[in-house]
Amino acid sequence: MNIKLLIEDTSIAMSIMGTTAVVRPNPLPEQLGTKSSAGSFDIARKYEAAVDLYTNSELSIREIAEQTGVTPIALSSYLSRHHRDLLYKRYGITIPEGKERIAIKSPKGQSYATHRKYKDAIAACDDIAYIEFNISQIARMFGLSGTGLAAQLRVHYPSVIPTREATRNRLGLADRQKRGARQTSQTAYSQAVDLYKDSDLTIEEVAQRFGISPSGFGQHMRFYHHDAIRRKAKRRKDAKKPLYKRTSGSLAGNGQLYGPREGTEIRYARALELYQEGRKTLAEIVKETGVSLSGLKYYLNQWCREKRQGRKEAKYGDAIESLRSKPRAVAEVAKEFGLNPEVFRQYLRKHVPELADGQGMIRLENGKLVKKTAWEKYRSAIEQYKNNGGTIREIALSHGLKYPSLLSFIRRMEAENN
Repeated sequence: MNIKLLIEDTSIAMSIMGTTAVVRPNPLPEQLGTKSSAGSFDIARKYEAAVDLYTNSELSIREIAEQTGVTPIALSSYLSRHHRDLLYKRYGITIPEGKERIAIKSPKGQSYATHRKYKDAIAACDDIAYIEFNISQIARMFGLSGTGLAAQLRVHYPSVIPTREATRNRLGLADRQKRGARQTSQTAYSQAVDLYKDSDLTIEEVAQRFGISPSGFGQHMRFYHHDAIRRKAKRRKDAKKPLYKRTSGSLAGNGQLYGPREGTEIRYARALELYQEGRKTLAEIVKETGVSLSGLKYYLNQWCREKRQGRKEAKYGDAIESLRSKPRAVAEVAKEFGLNPEVFRQYLRKHVPELADGQGMIRLENGKLVKKTAWEKYRSAIEQYKNNGGTIREIALSHGLKYPSLLSFIRRMEAENN
């Protein structure tokens, strides 16, 4: 298509309509933020006719793209980046003070183009002056589809239709036609609606479970169950959190359950089974199953935190019970059960703090540092010794202690009383 002729045709058409075509120059390569080159000029010239049509006509981006031989996505991106003021002007957007750029389309709700298309008809539906006409008649007055207008009202203005019907009944203008969801639709979707309300499943997942159409079920929910849609959207918004705070099976911000893919679960199923048995190390499991060590560690940390905690409890359970029943040094218990002393000590501090605290050192009144377990063992005997309650041998015998041990402890920690 000849671009020059297209521009001239546009100017002639606008002159016939009583307006003057505005020839809007494309930005130079320097304005595009690119280096001056033949390619940059080619880009500017490529969209010149499309920009002129967008400025001087009411054609949509898709229609302009078809006429000028460019793709709609590329044209939309070009306008958004270099002619954003044209988009604001077409959609009637006023930029607030202090802002140079605002979003053209919101994540949810009506787009500006849809709002602009239906706003007059929607206002008429909510106007008492049009109360004698039904929705289809009002739609035809504004050159719209009755189905499309009704859909916009049900999804974005749910209170208009019920209020309108109540007013028409009160004025005696009712046409005795039943509106709303059909009984067959209510019956077909009843169980699916209950599951959607009571679970975190998406519309597609619920539809798949009941073997119904996702698009039909989605439309039914948007038309007749607005509150459920809003509650689910709020739950999704509240579910947005950093990855390290998410747990497997919880709701994610996209409405899906947070968890591994089915293929990933199948891949690590055997490795997870061996891991839960607790008899093999990760290196042995990796060698037997053929998965990577880093992949298995990530899978366990990301998706199997509870199972990993269960393995740790099984690994350290006997050692913890032994330490609890017979207090002694952590290193001694770790050696007895074949554990790493430092790792075992860290596990105690994190998961069994009462035992870990019992392994620490305390400072006596005389400034001496003594192990807490040793002090608790000899404390009553030393207090009896301070109060002249007998000889060290008699005190040791009365408390069930060994005489040499008590004597050594007294010499080291209570030398001033010896």
